[in-house]
Amino acid sequence: MNIANRNTLWASIVAEELYRSGVWTVCVSPGSRSTPLVIAFAELRDRSPDFQILVHIDERSSSFFALGLAKIQKAPVALLCTSGTAAANYYPAIIEAYYSQIPLVVLTADRPPEMRDCGSGQTIDQINIYGKHVRYFFEVGTPEILGFRLRYLRSLIGRSVSMATGKGDTPAGAVHLNFPFADPMPPVPVANDVPEDLALSSPEALFGNPSGDAYSQVISGMRSLDTDAIAAIANQIISHPKGVLVVGVYDSPPEFLDAVRCLARATGYPLLIEATGAHRGNEIGHYDSFLRSPNFCKAHAPEIVIRFGAMPTSKSYLLWLQKNISCQQIVVGSTNSDPTHGITQALNVHPASFCLQLANYLENYAQPIWQDKQWRLDFELAESIAEHAIAESLSTIDELFDGKVYAELAEILPADTYIYVASSTPIRDLDTFFHSDRPITVLANRGTNGIDGTLSSALGAAWGCDRPMILICGDLAFYHDLNGLLAAKKYNISLTVILLNNDGGGIFDLLPISKYENTFEEFFGTAHGLDFAPIISAYDCEHFLIQDWQDFRDRVMSSLSAAGTQVLEIRSDRKRNKELHFAIWNKVIESCDRNFQLCQST
Repeated sequence: MNIANRNTLWASIVAEELYRSGVWTVCVSPGSRSTPLVIAFAELRDRSPDFQILVHIDERSSSFFALGLAKIQKAPVALLCTSGTAAANYYPAIIEAYYSQIPLVVLTADRPPEMRDCGSGQTIDQINIYGKHVRYFFEVGTPEILGFRLRYLRSLIGRSVSMATGKGDTPAGAVHLNFPFADPMPPVPVANDVPEDLALSSPEALFGNPSGDAYSQVISGMRSLDTDAIAAIANQIISHPKGVLVVGVYDSPPEFLDAVRCLARATGYPLLIEATGAHRGNEIGHYDSFLRSPNFCKAHAPEIVIRFGAMPTSKSYLLWLQKNISCQQIVVGSTNSDPTHGITQALNVHPASFCLQLANYLENYAQPIWQDKQWRLDFELAESIAEHAIAESLSTIDELFDGKVYAELAEILPADTYIYVASSTPIRDLDTFFHSDRPITVLANRGTNGIDGTLSSALGAAWGCDRPMILICGDLAFYHDLNGLLAAKKYNISLTVILLNNDGGGIFDLLPISKYENTFEEFFGTAHGLDFAPIISAYDCEHFLIQDWQDFRDRVMSSLSAAGTQVLEIRSDRKRNKELHFAIWNKVIESCDRNFQLCQST
C-alpha cells in the first residue's frame, strides 16, 4: 500500500481490489487527473507480474482494444482515463459492450465537486455520461481515510466487477466508476493524510479480506427451468414437427455446440448456424442463400423457431420469419431479442444446460414418431444445392473478388484459427462464402453492427490469445480506426489483416439506394482514393498488395507464422463486386426454385 497521501492509499485499494476481483489487465490513456490510479496500477504490477498494463494514447482505440481482449478472454478488462472529453471517447465501445454483453470496468478520473461547473479546465459533467449503456454507475467520491470509507471502497469495487461480469441481476457489460481527485496528484508525502494507527484500528480496511480474495463477492449459478416448464416446451415441439433450431450471433461457450446438436437430434429439427455463432461443420450454414428462393420459402413455413444468441445477420432469414410471423418463437438466453415482434417466449436460462435438459426429456418421454423427417431432408437438400451453386460460381471467377476471399480462406486456414470480421459487407460475405470443415472461431462486434473500433478490437483479441488471428475488414472500417495500429507497433502484436479495398462503402452498392446515381456516389459510395501503404509503414507494419489468388494463399500462410502485423490488401471494383454477388445469388435462387418446384409438382 502506498500511504504517501490519501490519494495514493485510496488508489492502491482500488487497484488491489480490482486484481482480487479478477481484473488482471487495464488499458490506460495518459492524463494528469488519473495519476493516483496510474501509480497504483504500476506498483501493483511490480508486486504481481501477471497484472498487465497497456498504454494507448487514443481513448477510443483503447476502449475497443479492451473490448476485443475481454471478448476473447471472457474476463473483465479495466479502462482508465483522465477527466474531460477523454471519457467521451469510450462511449462507442461501451455501447458495443452493453449490447454484446462484454465485461468492462470503466474508471474515469474527475475534478472534485468544488471544481466543477465553475470554468475549471478539462472539466465536463461526467455523472451518468454513458446513460443506460452501463450496467452500473457510481460517483465514488473524494478520498477520505476512515475505516468505514475504505471498507465501502473495497466493497464497491468487488460488487462492480461482479455486475460487469453478469453475476448480478443484469447481463454482463460495462460498469462506470467516476473518481474525483483533488491535489496532489503525484505520490508526494502529505503529513497527517493517513492516520498512523489505521492498521490497528481498521485492519480490514487497510489490508482487505485476510484470505486474499475480493472483499465483496457475488456468487451466481446457472438459471434453469423446472420439469413442468420443460415438459410444456417439449409438448410444443411434439405438436409442431416443422420447426428449426437457429444459432444467431453468439459468443458461445465451448460446451454449447455439442449441447445444441444433441437437441437437434432429439427434435429432428434442422440446425441453422450463423458463422459468428458456432462452428457449422455439417449443419445448415447456407440458409441465407437458399432462403432467397421463393419456391423454397413458400413450401417451408416454420411452425416453431428456437433461437440461441442474437438475431442472425441474414436479411433473407429475417424476411422468411416476417412472412411466417404466426409461428411460435422461443428465444433462449435473452429477454429482449425479437425485432420481428412475433409470438415469442423468452427463456432467461443457461443455453447449453437448457439444450441438454430438453433433449433428455424428449428422448426419455417422447417417441420420435412425431418428427417430420422430410422437413429436415428438404433443408439438407437446399443446403447441398446452395453449396454446389456457390462453389461452381466461384470456380469460374479468376479475378480478385471479395466473396472468393472467404472460400479461399476456408480451404487453407488451419484448425483453431481465429477470424475477427468487420461489420457491413465482410460479415455478410463471410456468412455466405466461408464454410470450413475445421473448427475456426469467428468474432465480430455485432452488438450495434458498427464499423468503429474494428481494428483495435482485433488487435486486443490478438494480444490476448495464443492462436493465429485474422482480421477481415473493408477500407472504410480500416480507415476509421487507423490510430489503433499504434498498439500493433508498440506491443508487437501478431495479426494478419485482410484489407478489402474497393474504395468506398461497398455495402451500399448492394442496396436499393445505389439506383439513385445522382446522389449515390457523393453521399454513400464515398470514394476516398487513399493509398494505405505509407500509412501502414508508418506504424512499422508490413503491407502487401495482393496480385492474384496464388499470391493471396501464399501471403496468408506466411503471415500466420510471422511476428508482427501484416496487412494484405486486395483491391477490387465495387460495381464488379455487385455484379458477381447478384450473379451468384441468382444462380442459387434458380437452382432452388427449379428443384423445389419439381418437389411440389410431384
